[in-house]
Amino acid sequence: MRKILFAILSLVVISIATTGSLTSCKPETKHTDTLDTTVIKPKAVVKADSVAGDANAKTLSVTGKVTDGAMNSVFVEVAPDSTIEFSYPQLDRNNSEVYYNWEIDENITVTYIETTRDGETIDSVVSIQKAQ
Repeated sequence: MRKILFAILSLVVISIATTGSLTSCKPETKHTDTLDTTVIKPKAVVKADSVAGDANAKTLSVTGKVTDGAMNSVFVEVAPDSTIEFSYPQLDRNNSEVYYNWEIDENITVTYIETTRDGETIDSVVSIQKAQ
């Protein structure tokens, strides 16, 4: 019985030693981020209704390539190494007049209202459309 236990214990020790030495010989994989972009994020987002009547408000449009995005935001590359993130929680995603269901690498036009309150820039996206 002792011989069997000794043999099993020896196999376990050899297995652990071999596994440890094999994993320590693996080269480390280093990940580097080679994408060098400047992300300009709006400081605050408000509903278009609340800035539309403001005398300082102006309607602007940006056209560029979609590089990333999620449920209510999109990253638009407007120039090499210049990306703008837009957040649009107020847009009606079911209304094709104000929302285009974009995909990565597509060109889109984002129209937004920009104003300044208390020295802070406030943006409100009013439409996202496929670029013409």
